[in-house]
Amino acid sequence: MSFGPELFTAMMRSFEEMVLPCRIGKIETGDTWAAFRLSSGKDRWLLFSWNPGSYGCGIVGEDGISSLKKTRVSRSSFGEGLKRNFQNASILSVRQLNSDRVLVFGAERLVGAGFPVRLSLVFEGTERNSNLVILDETGSILEPAKHIHGDMNRYRMIIPGVAYTPPPPMKGKHLGETGGLEGPEDLRELRGIGKGLSGLLTRSWDGRPVGYWNDMLARLLSGKEQGLILQRHGPLLTVFPEPLPFCEVLAGPILERCGEEVLSSYFLGQRERILSGVKKALEKEIRSRKRHRDGLENQIRLSERGSEFLKMGNLLLAAAEQVPPRAREVELQDWETGEPVLVPLDENLSASRNAERYFRKYKKGKVDREAVKKAIGGIDEGITELLEQLEALESIDDPDLLSVSARDVMEWLAPKRTAGGRKQKSAPPPHIRLENGGDLIYIGLNARGNRHVTFKVAAPTDLWFHVHEIPGAHVILRTAGKDQVPADSSLEIAASLAAWFSRAKNSGKIQVDYTEKKNVRSIPGSAIAHVTYVHPRTILVSPDRWKEFPEAARSRQLEDRI
Repeated sequence: MSFGPELFTAMMRSFEEMVLPCRIGKIETGDTWAAFRLSSGKDRWLLFSWNPGSYGCGIVGEDGISSLKKTRVSRSSFGEGLKRNFQNASILSVRQLNSDRVLVFGAERLVGAGFPVRLSLVFEGTERNSNLVILDETGSILEPAKHIHGDMNRYRMIIPGVAYTPPPPMKGKHLGETGGLEGPEDLRELRGIGKGLSGLLTRSWDGRPVGYWNDMLARLLSGKEQGLILQRHGPLLTVFPEPLPFCEVLAGPILERCGEEVLSSYFLGQRERILSGVKKALEKEIRSRKRHRDGLENQIRLSERGSEFLKMGNLLLAAAEQVPPRAREVELQDWETGEPVLVPLDENLSASRNAERYFRKYKKGKVDREAVKKAIGGIDEGITELLEQLEALESIDDPDLLSVSARDVMEWLAPKRTAGGRKQKSAPPPHIRLENGGDLIYIGLNARGNRHVTFKVAAPTDLWFHVHEIPGAHVILRTAGKDQVPADSSLEIAASLAAWFSRAKNSGKIQVDYTEKKNVRSIPGSAIAHVTYVHPRTILVSPDRWKEFPEAARSRQLEDRI
């Protein structure tokens, strides 16, 4: 995601008109974000993110902050500094520095007998160098989110106790100093617009007269224009008085939409990091299991040549004196058949040691071949299940559900143990519960969640749903009473959820099988969530059909607690 300075100008105006002045209530922080609950409206939070991949600021709601809180790993000293300085303070003003991507929020906090302490909060939305800095009333730095030392940046230092220095000012002239632009090449020398918007205007320049562009830019950069249109072009967010070619118009208030974009970008980055971490762990486990399978397959190969190894060992012991030193092979006569036998040798070993080597291969190959083949089949089932786990995670859009499900998979691969070496008591595998009228619907979020809802939650007469012959979630539909029939809408919702949490999520209508849970059986020796079932009925449903039942959708509850 990328912001241009023209968007910061528009955000400054929106803050002045729609938000300020306001009082700061609660403050929440994470590793790369901070959020202030504002008194200027119910359920309004001012969000700052200095994450290089999702930097920006805007207004978000309570749900967004709740999701953010679940992603944080630890509390930072900077977060405590924000609370210490800005808790119960009032934000009174905002200004943009040097027509750049820097906003300075002026705040005041009352201490003691009503004595005012003035502070500033500087947000620098400068991609990988984005930062949030607390300043005292003299402009000295109290605490920055990211410390920048002299060996990192020759132009300025961002450390406590040093006077704040803004980023290097943009080159070029203000529009009023240019006397008007004559061509698209002049855009590069214009202060107040970024490279992204400059590139878009250059592509569209020949389609309009010069006067039109000068008028549009004057309205854009005046800081007084109302009704600027927020637009997106790839990762770029920008504003302009009219819709631009090649851009998607984003409807709604600028600050709220910017907040949504910051959250969306942040959660997308979180999603990629979570999936990457789980993928590495799963690939490591798969490699380990493949090595185990290779060892078992080698045992089968050895068992097929067991009698040959035994004969070679006995021949070497019986005719050790006929084996020349450092020979790589020797031809010996089989005393049973009289036929010559060519025996490969390790040239670094004596005849007796080579014989011992063949006896070891013989012993290693003395296995129950059918049992070993069965074990290989079980390993292959397990590898398939691990791959399905990654697919199941990739089908989850909700950041909360993804985080919990991924954590469960990681704990399944590497269970935590107590000091005594015992496994820690774990929460139930993650699954979701929804309500539709009096009916309850349970959805497993991964293999362990599937097994849990099917064999721990479901009663024998509950209905069990699964996409036909495609990996996906197990879904259980339980009626309000033992002899009651589920509502038709509940059948649709349950089937739709089975399709939504499956590999067929992006399909049109998909076939979903359902049957009573008593008709579902675990497959002995197979992966933990692989089952077989009989007497199925079928329903054809769209994967997103459940969203058309808002009351049921709103009732969704993650059940991952003991």
